[in-house]
Amino acid sequence: MAAHSPSPEIFWVIGPDTHVGKTTIAAALIRSLNRQGCPTVGFKPFGGFLLQEAMEFGAGQVRRSGCEVCGGDAERLASASPLTPLGMMDVVGPLYMVSYPVYGRPVLMRIGSRAFGNVRYLYHDHARGLLERSDVVELLREVGVPLDAMEATTFGFLDAPALSTDAHASAYGRLLALEPRAVVVEGASNHLPIWKAGLVNHVLLVTGEAVSCFARINLEVPFSSQLKMTQSIFHHLKVAPRPVRVPMTLAPPEGREEAALVIVDQLLEQAGLPARQQR
Repeated sequence: MAAHSPSPEIFWVIGPDTHVGKTTIAAALIRSLNRQGCPTVGFKPFGGFLLQEAMEFGAGQVRRSGCEVCGGDAERLASASPLTPLGMMDVVGPLYMVSYPVYGRPVLMRIGSRAFGNVRYLYHDHARGLLERSDVVELLREVGVPLDAMEATTFGFLDAPALSTDAHASAYGRLLALEPRAVVVEGASNHLPIWKAGLVNHVLLVTGEAVSCFARINLEVPFSSQLKMTQSIFHHLKVAPRPVRVPMTLAPPEGREEAALVIVDQLLEQAGLPARQQR
């Protein structure tokens, strides 16, 4: 009988806001761990972007991957691991919410992954008029959204965990079937990536100014039907052993990935990670 594979180490990459570098650090962490011989995949349980951003990357993303409404961060996380081809973008990111004209004003949501045939599109009832505009209809068709199959409902981003438990379980199960030794789970904006109850082994807090690694914190998190803010676990971080902290360096766009990799390599080395090299 084959030996049972141990549960993978869980790394959270979280932050107090959006656009502080979480995805850049998460992708670098995935690359660094894989390069060190620790097979690693990324997972973003909850993601979101603005409708107008779909004009910049949406159609091209569909052509590259066959996945709709994934956002740039799901693509970056999937690309960072040799275990997850681009066709698994909607497995890496099983739920995405689209807002307009600003974050916090949800328009529609994709739940599920093409790999399982469980994709659903929900649209917010207040967005009915917007979704009838010819320019919006054309854009959504370009990015592969099945307009006739969308379901009307009322939801908010905070409700995401309760809307998608089965889709998340299927997606995560597919990632575990790849037998990673680590899973890097990224939060969305200033919210924690809690999609089920479980153990978080390590936490990387990204503030835009620095990255702090709370290694071996082994935090037990209960399931919550609503998203919780990053600040809700700060009391746990304050009593944890002193973290390793590395300042974030300013870099031009073309150099940010390499700069992030240097930061993550320093964090892992100083924290003594990854420690588990054998199955």
